[in-house]
Amino acid sequence: MMKRIVLLSLLFITYFSLNTLAGVIKGSAFGADGEPLIGAVVTLEPSHTQSVVGMDGKFSMNNVDNGNYIIQIQYMGYKTLQREVAVNNETVSLELILELDAVQLDEAVVYGARERKTSESARATEQMSSQVMTVMSAQDIELSPDLNVANVVQRVAGVSLERNNSGDGQFAIVRGMDKRYNYTLVNGVKIPSPDNKNRYVPLDLFPSDLLDRLEVTKALTPDMEGDAVGGVINMEMKDAPESYSGQLNLSIGNNFLFGDGNPFMSWNTSGNMNTPPSWNGVNNAQAGDFSVNHLVNNYKNYVPNIVGGLSIGNRFADDKIGVIVAGSYQQTARGSNSTWFSTGMLSDGSTSLDNMEDRNYYQLQRRAGLHAKMDYRINANHNIDWYNAYVYLSNDQVRDVTRTRTWGSYDPINGNAGEMSYITRYRSTIQQIFNSTLKGTHHLNTWMKADWSAVYSKASNNVPDNAKFTRSGSMTNWEHAPERIAGRSALTRRWDYNDDQDLAFYTNFTFSPELNFVYDSEFKAGGLVRFKNRSNDFENYRFNAGNSALVKGEDWNDITDVNWILENPTGVNYSPNRYTSHENITAAYGQFKLNFDQKLEVVGGVRMEHTDIGYFLPQPTNDLADAGLDEMSQTYVDFLPSLHFKYMLNPKANLRASYFKSVIRPGFSEFVPIQNGDTEDDWTEMGNPNVERTIGHNLDLRYEFFPRGMDKFMIGGFYKKLHNPIEYSLNREAGYIMPDNYGDAENMGIEIDVVKYFNKFGISANYTYTHSRVTTEKAYYEREIPGDETSDIVIKSALEDRPLQGQAAHIANLSFLYKNSEKGIDMQLATVYTGDRIHSLSAFYGNDMWQKGFFQMDFSAEKRINKSTLIYLKVYNLLDNAYEVEIRQPITYAQSFYPKQGNEGDNVLVRQDFYRRQFLVGLKYNF
Repeated sequence: MMKRIVLLSLLFITYFSLNTLAGVIKGSAFGADGEPLIGAVVTLEPSHTQSVVGMDGKFSMNNVDNGNYIIQIQYMGYKTLQREVAVNNETVSLELILELDAVQLDEAVVYGARERKTSESARATEQMSSQVMTVMSAQDIELSPDLNVANVVQRVAGVSLERNNSGDGQFAIVRGMDKRYNYTLVNGVKIPSPDNKNRYVPLDLFPSDLLDRLEVTKALTPDMEGDAVGGVINMEMKDAPESYSGQLNLSIGNNFLFGDGNPFMSWNTSGNMNTPPSWNGVNNAQAGDFSVNHLVNNYKNYVPNIVGGLSIGNRFADDKIGVIVAGSYQQTARGSNSTWFSTGMLSDGSTSLDNMEDRNYYQLQRRAGLHAKMDYRINANHNIDWYNAYVYLSNDQVRDVTRTRTWGSYDPINGNAGEMSYITRYRSTIQQIFNSTLKGTHHLNTWMKADWSAVYSKASNNVPDNAKFTRSGSMTNWEHAPERIAGRSALTRRWDYNDDQDLAFYTNFTFSPELNFVYDSEFKAGGLVRFKNRSNDFENYRFNAGNSALVKGEDWNDITDVNWILENPTGVNYSPNRYTSHENITAAYGQFKLNFDQKLEVVGGVRMEHTDIGYFLPQPTNDLADAGLDEMSQTYVDFLPSLHFKYMLNPKANLRASYFKSVIRPGFSEFVPIQNGDTEDDWTEMGNPNVERTIGHNLDLRYEFFPRGMDKFMIGGFYKKLHNPIEYSLNREAGYIMPDNYGDAENMGIEIDVVKYFNKFGISANYTYTHSRVTTEKAYYEREIPGDETSDIVIKSALEDRPLQGQAAHIANLSFLYKNSEKGIDMQLATVYTGDRIHSLSAFYGNDMWQKGFFQMDFSAEKRINKSTLIYLKVYNLLDNAYEVEIRQPITYAQSFYPKQGNEGDNVLVRQDFYRRQFLVGLKYNF
């Protein structure tokens, strides 16, 4: 034993002695402008030892042998620095400051500049902007786990998402303001929406790998269109590089929702009828005109998720012409296992559970994007850009539903149900947007600049041959009886189509005169003219299988075995779902920007917007024609002032304050008295020709601190006053939901946004608290004579305070980051929390539907193989939490036995969805 101790001691002494002959070099590397030189390579000669500057601007070299060395550092845009350093059994600390590198070309001085797609550029834009703005760079977007813009934008402070039934984000909710209170731009230009009812753009249409950056502006200036209260989302697409470059991106993955226990369900979409007979001039269709051979279920245990992208760009003709072409294709299998309850209001104010639905969704999404941009630098003062973009999303969805009537003979304990139905819906949705923008920028002299844009855009939404196949059944002791085809309209075939065309012209003049009383000044004037035309078409055919019930296994096995009888050969004769509408906007503005002593910047002015909006129904119902609602047109003018202050406390800190007024116009179908009975929650929607525009008054205050590099700290508050906010309410008596104005509403809150790096590790976190209040009149039941159980039940009303629809009081993001440039590793673990918020409004007191708060966690990692190649992994929905909607009314003892409901006294569960986990593995190659 003694020999072992002596031997270990000698080894320890030898090891310690050898290591005392080495030292450590630690230091920081910054530019003369104070920016950390993130990613710069620090080389020690002649040993060739290298280190990489971390995210906090620091580097280190361990176990450096004693001796004299030359340390060298290079970074684009800065002069190379060399310094002698001596190591002698100690830690040497260095502070390396690189000077900016300026190259003199005749009379022009060109400085090295970072690309707009870098994280550092995004932080600089936030700091220098005249508005309250948050920016995500292409670097941030590529590392995030997100494939489309909708999921990317949820990482921004104050932004949450409205999701579709497969769990994918679709629409942004900014600062608790529903999607209607925000608008979307591509390269600074507004685009139309393919949505069949509204003007807001589904953000899941856009592949995220086409972006150079994503900008969310939360305070409007007069040179911006004035129809936003929450914010403006601007997608800056990839721009032509300064030299030849390209990128190839390929990946494959899987959705764990589908497999042996739950195979992916689809049908032969190529058999869909693109147009119904009536659109082809057939006034009296026959059942034989409608094939059903394609409506047979197909099953697969594995449907791959595939992502591919390619971008190539270069400059030609002595760098005068720049071109970039980029394309992206994504195929994703999505879906959910869902439970839905339809509810009612009982006379005592409690909630009844009328029907339960087990819903399984199977969606195959194919998303494609193509964009091309060419710019022509005529000379140093004149530039022309031509941008074209096309995005496409097809969504082939099967919704397979088992519906159980939960009253009468329903016995959830013993598994008995006298009335059940089985509904399979086959629906393809094809959404497309095309945009072409020609833009010119002209420096007319040293103090005057002009720019203009001519824009053509078209968006369309096509739902061809939306088929719904309904059967009936029952259950005894958990055994299902054979399905039966009975009743009218057991099969329906529906077609919906709408398109939205914009023709717009923007112009802006910028003047920068020298004024004695300010350090810098800028005056802008300009306006726009936009002509928007929208058309909506609809058709529906209904079929039955005859007068006697057909039993599965005896009379039929699949839908092709049935001799279908057409109920309405002429289709729908009177349909308010067929309409055209228009919205013509003329706007003009004046704006000033004054900089006092390089510290105080003031931006303000006023915008005027003239609106001409209306609709025409070519086939109105008699009721609408008699009421004079077959067409409508109205015009109005809004003056929208704004004023913004930015005070530079020091070179790293700003204090901002702003006010702006805005106008929110109703969606197209919201003021057209049409009915839509194919909504996801199965309530008929009805337009309201009396709905008015909303006026918003908005205040912002924010403190910003940018210590160095990508680090930042922001804290701010906001207050919004809305006059005539538009929200939907559910009228159970009439059986539809309708948009309407609800007096005045307030919305206020705070935002905190923090990014901090510790060399290779970083934390990105943001939190938003939002409080809103709107008072609306709600109905409730009561005995005509209180206390007299024999008196009639009557409906009365009372005022109820509640938050705005879609607003969550608490929203938070937390991401843990790791970036090791030496080993080429980037990792991110991202968590999003969205708090409780109103999902759907009820016409009854205390009966609104609330989406419960939930966490979502995603992970992504990249490993650089060489200078050109990296591999990556993206994993979605790690926690697999349920998406749940509830009514805050207690369930009864009997209801507690219903599937998925809780214990007696718990809130009524209305909806529960599970989406399961997904992953992608891929490769990127830069050339």
